[in-house]
Amino acid sequence: MFSGQKFFDDKHFPKGFARSGYFTIKESQFLETCGRTMKALFEGTMVPQDEEQQKFIDEVNGRRAAESQYAQCWLKYLKEINHKHVVYNLCSTSRNGPVEDYSEAEADE
Repeated sequence: MFSGQKFFDDKHFPKGFARSGYFTIKESQFLETCGRTMKALFEGTMVPQDEEQQKFIDEVNGRRAAESQYAQCWLKYLKEINHKHVVYNLCSTSRNGPVEDYSEAEADE
């Protein structure tokens, strides 16, 4: 499945797959070396050339259970890029009650 060129996703993983903390070293190597081929097969822009690539398409599309390392890695990648991340803050700026206005006249009293 080697594509000849490295695959990068700067939008979702600007520091690379290995530094994202989500993929193992082996998975990040799979994505970098075979990611272009996996993406083309998944999107349908490339026709499968052998049995392994057809098996990958069937596993990714849910026609077969994901058994190959390529399919498992690609499904994990898709899950991560389609997952909406929630950010929690320690301070809030929303105010639910009435806002009290202290004017200078009240401060002098």
